[in-house]
Amino acid sequence: MSLQTIRIMMLTPFLMLTSCTSQNTVEYLGFEGCPNTPELRERLVVAKPDIHIIDVNLMTLEAGDVRLGWGAPTILIGGKDLFCEPASNNGSVSCRNWGGGLPSVEEIREQFRKQSH
Repeated sequence: MSLQTIRIMMLTPFLMLTSCTSQNTVEYLGFEGCPNTPELRERLVVAKPDIHIIDVNLMTLEAGDVRLGWGAPTILIGGKDLFCEPASNNGSVSCRNWGGGLPSVEEIREQFRKQSH
């Protein structure tokens, strides 16, 4: 094994860890059949066009995955909800109840601004 290969192998986990917790990377929780999943994702893209979105299909997660504590759709940064909602303990796939309707593009931008301070 070459020295270059060893360096890459050692650096890869570090890069993965830092990229997953970056403000430029979010996990987008959703599933097919949830009517709000595509709409909120479109608003996220408009609000933060430079963001890297990791789409997470809640239907494919294994039991016990903490991300099952949020309904769809949810935007996570570093494992925390962008709108500061705590995860529930029920661990099942569900649609999220956005009492006042889905967040607007501007509300999403504002939450990102708050997160960066």
